[in-house]
Amino acid sequence: MELRHLRYFVAIADHGGVRPAADRLNVAQPAVSRQIKDLEAELGIALLRREGRGVVLTDAGKVFAEEARAVLERTAAAVDKAQRVARGRGGTLRIGLLENASWSGPLPSALNRFARAYPDIQLDVVPLGSVAQIDAVRDGLLDAGFVYRQDNLVEGALVAHPLATDDVVLAASIDTAFDREGPLEPEDIDGLPMVAFPREAAPAYFDRLNAALAALGLEPRIVQRAATETTILSLVSAGVGCALVNSANRQRPPRGVQFREVRGLSVPLAFVFIHRANPGSLTQCLIETVLQK
Repeated sequence: MELRHLRYFVAIADHGGVRPAADRLNVAQPAVSRQIKDLEAELGIALLRREGRGVVLTDAGKVFAEEARAVLERTAAAVDKAQRVARGRGGTLRIGLLENASWSGPLPSALNRFARAYPDIQLDVVPLGSVAQIDAVRDGLLDAGFVYRQDNLVEGALVAHPLATDDVVLAASIDTAFDREGPLEPEDIDGLPMVAFPREAAPAYFDRLNAALAALGLEPRIVQRAATETTILSLVSAGVGCALVNSANRQRPPRGVQFREVRGLSVPLAFVFIHRANPGSLTQCLIETVLQK
């Protein structure tokens, strides 16, 4: 059974006979009659009954016509939706983002350009950490993501486009007094109580940060761990301890928190836009928008 069988039969049902249906379809009448005979043979039931010089629907034909109309309507809707998506005029993209990278810089600028260029494409935004985002994009749970490069970002299966580079700064309660203005020296933070993230949250970054601290002769005194920088900064604001955090947090400083650079301490954080190697048409629209200069 093919869609043309349904179209021909519905045309007969709607226009009251084979001849008017053939005229409406711009198809020869014998061709329409032959297709209906083939359809009845495949179904094993009579859909039409001759009455006078015309035809009428059997009871089974009436039921089949109703269902056939629904199939044709759904097919037309599916075609329209697919064409709209292919033209960037509809559909949904699932993207991941990092909260502290969404306040300023390339991420909000890219999303603003995309919203203006493709107002009919819905963005389903999922806040996730970098490691989790990378896994989700690789597994097809997300279409794209904005992350800091981690060791589970394997080029090949995923494509990464560099957007920016951030670094680490010390976050401390404003009640924490330091003897100097501007950048701190390593000895200024030696022995301070620290809030840190667990290694499993970002193994590569964790190891790089601790190696950089060790190179300065520092061994942090951890008093609390938290999985996200939002939670870490809340604990800093509450006076639980200081923390080494992404410098992007400076764009939206929490109340009661100061940010200070530490001389000689640098752990560059590569901020990248990721997607699978063979993106769909909607993701391609996002890629082109993100990479606009």
